Parts: sequence; C-alpha cells; structure tokens
Amino acid sequence: MTRIALAAVFLAAAVGISYAGRHPDEASRYAAAAESAALKVREGVQANPGPVLLALGTFLLTVLYHTARGKSLRESVEVAATRVTVVPVPVPAAADGAENAVLRRAKARATRTQLIADQIGLENRLRKLPDEVIKAEKEVCYTEQAVADAERVLANRHEAHDAAVARLEVLRKEQAAGEAELAEIEVELRKLAELV
Repeated sequence: MTRIALAAVFLAAAVGISYAGRHPDEASRYAAAAESAALKVREGVQANPGPVLLALGTFLLTVLYHTARGKSLRESVEVAATRVTVVPVPVPAAADGAENAVLRRAKARATRTQLIADQIGLENRLRKLPDEVIKAEKEVCYTEQAVADAERVLANRHEAHDAAVARLEVLRKEQAAGEAELAEIEVELRKLAELV
C-alpha cells in the first residue's frame, strides 16, 4: 500500500513536470494555487489534528476491513470513499454588513407572523371594547348619581348638625342664665330669712 501511494506521488510529479514544460504560465498558476491550498490545509491540521487523524484512521480501517473480506483494493477504496460524510461548513456573514437572503426572508416571515398575531389579538380586543365602554359609561352614570345623592344627604346632615349645634348653644345659654338666676334667688331668700 505504501508502494502504491509513493507510485501515485511520483506519477503525479512526473505528469506535473511534463505539463509544466509545455505550459509554463498555467503550471505556475496551478502550482501557486496548490501551494496556497496545501499551506491552508497544513495550518488547519496543525491547529487541530484530531479530526483529520480520526477521518484518516477511519478511512484506512474501512479499506482494510473490506480488503480482508475479499474485495479488491480498488473496491475497498470505493466503499470507504462512499462512506465519507460531508460536514456542512457554516458560511460566514458578509463583511460589508449585508445580510444573507435566507436569513432576511426568515426574519421577514417571523416578523409577518408576529404582526398578524398582534393584529388578530387587537381586532378581538377592539370587538369587545364597545360593550365594555357602554358598561363603563353606565357605571359612571350610576356612581355619579350615587355621589349626587350622597352629597344631598350630606348637605341635609350638615343642616341638621348646624341646627342641633345652634339649639345646643341656645339651651346652654338658657341653662347658664337659669342657674345664675337661681343663685341670685337663693341669695335673696337667705337675706330675707335673716330679716324675718
């Protein structure tokens, strides 16, 4: 297997050198792109080698398993390659602040749904409001009448209280005058008793 991998690398190098001799501009452009991609892959693997080693190990184990079961190397590689799962990579947001069209539509749908729900709730509330307004107006009329009745009763009570206070003052003055006159009569009776 190592021989096959080395043979593939040497074959690719030979094809690349022969192509570079015939088309030097395109070969240099492809070589620069391949070098850039290789550097990115190397940096990614150095930053986090775990997933790459796990994927490579799983691939090799799958090839070995199917080879041990009697399939040829080519069939084993094909089976292992079809079992590779592609993990979706999240697309970064645009640098200029533009929003993704899918997100924009989703937000618009969510906003529309919320606005429709608010509209339905408000319409239901407004349907019930006229009856509640009439009920509240009647209650205001009843309470206003009760306040007017209470004010009338209170005014009558104030008049009765004022009359009672005035009568009390008159009675107290009469009592004081009667007690003073009674005291004078007792004094005069004592004087007369001494003379008789």
